[in-house]
This record gives sequence, structure tokens and C-alpha cells, in this order.
Amino acid sequence: MSIASVHEGERKPGMANAYLGMLLFLVSEAFLFSALFVTYFYLRTYTPVWPPQGVHLEITLVSFNTLVLLVSSGTMQWAISAWRRGNQRVALAALLTTMLLGSTFLAIKGWEWYHEPFRPWDHAYGSIFYTLTGFHALHVLGGIFILGALLIRTSRLRSLGHPLAVEMAGVYWHFVDLVWLFVFGSVFLLR
Repeated sequence: MSIASVHEGERKPGMANAYLGMLLFLVSEAFLFSALFVTYFYLRTYTPVWPPQGVHLEITLVSFNTLVLLVSSGTMQWAISAWRRGNQRVALAALLTTMLLGSTFLAIKGWEWYHEPFRPWDHAYGSIFYTLTGFHALHVLGGIFILGALLIRTSRLRSLGHPLAVEMAGVYWHFVDLVWLFVFGSVFLLR
């Protein structure tokens, strides 16, 4: 068997390159967020007053925002299922809904940041709070861009194509939602 014949169609069993690439990317992202959580809990443990006086996080709005993000995970899964069935109209509607929910999450998060009585430079709590929630928000924004690219590509091609791209976007989106559950639990619930 020549090298050319291997490249012309024979595939070895195992994980698709896209899955492996996404897995490695998410592992690196998990390390990034793990470092931020370690920093948060280190500061929480060794800072005499945590959170500092004057810091009172509004739990009602952030709980609603968490619900928005969890619902977006459901609409992302709905998009994947519709894509696998070849239902382009439903798949695109579900992707658009997921993008809108992600944008709603970011808008609410921005409103919260603007109305917080502290800033990143005020104290260690402010610094890690804005860093942790900010990195998460950037990941949500990245997910929205990925979904937008899928929408544009699908609209131009007038075809859904192979479901691998939307599945990878879904894996990323679910990861970002999972990270938010840790942020929500650590920063907002464990006071």
C-alpha cells in the first residue's frame, strides 16, 4: 500500500480530527479557567474580608441570566438535532435563537458590570470578579461569532452540509455554559 492510497480515501478508525482539535482546544480553555478559579479561591481564602465591604452582588438578575444561558444550551442542542435530520429551516432558527440568547446574556452582563459599585482596580475582589466574568463573556462572544459564521455559510450555500461544524460549535457552546455554572456557583452563590 502506498502513501497516496492512504490519503485517497482510506481512513484509520478513531476520532475525527475536528473532534480531537476541539477536545484539545477545550482542554486548554479548561486550564485557563482553572487558573482563574484557583486565583479566585486563593484570594478568597487569604483576604481578611471577602468580598470587601460595599460589594453586594445582585443574585436575582444573575440567576435570570444563568437561566438565559441554560436555555441557550437547549436551543443549541435543538439546532444540532435539526441539522442532523436535514431540517435547514429549524436548524437555522435554532442557531439564531441561540445567538439571540447569548447576546441577551452579554447585554445583561454588561448592564450588571456598569451598575456594580466597584471596578477592577478598586481591590483584589474587583480584579478577579471582572477578569473571571470578562473572560467568560469573551467566550460567549466568540461562540456567537462561530454561530454567525455557520448561519452565513449555510445561507450562502443553501445547504446544511455535514453536521460536524454545528456539532463542534455545540460542543464549544455547551462548554461555555458549563463554565458559567462554575462561575455562578463560585462567585454568586458561595458567598
